[in-house]
Amino acid sequence: MKLPQGGKSELTFVGSLFLLGSLVFWDTWRTELPAFNLTISPKVFPYAIATILMVLSALLMISILRGNVATPEGAHPGEPIQKTDFKIFGIVVGSLLSFLLLIERAGFIIAASITFFGITVAFGNKNHARAGIFGTLFITVIYLSFTRFLNVQLPAGIFKGL
Repeated sequence: MKLPQGGKSELTFVGSLFLLGSLVFWDTWRTELPAFNLTISPKVFPYAIATILMVLSALLMISILRGNVATPEGAHPGEPIQKTDFKIFGIVVGSLLSFLLLIERAGFIIAASITFFGITVAFGNKNHARAGIFGTLFITVIYLSFTRFLNVQLPAGIFKGL
């Protein structure tokens, strides 16, 4: 069966949603119930969400296999769909992973500044110095606003004690 252009990526996305629903269903199934008696089990809502997600994903799979694929935003039906730019995708994912790896070690300001800078580079910013300076200033204002005014403690990292 020949899928229309864009069908493989849509099937991949819908398949990942189905797997997510299956994971929620399995995790709910193995969760132990509390000892006290409840009118409604705490498993009802996760089971409902997982079931709805899997059913809708299956219906979307059938629709895609029948040839109904979405038209990307800004494109007209029948226009060729551009290929994914994996370089930009890799820079964005790398920036987000660097945030996860640096948040506790280096602190919020450094981790978020590196992430901000990486994403601006991925989206085509040519003035790297300006992006780095304004991004770091913006992140610092956010950090100070949360820690000083809202009393939400973000990881200080190497700036601990200042």
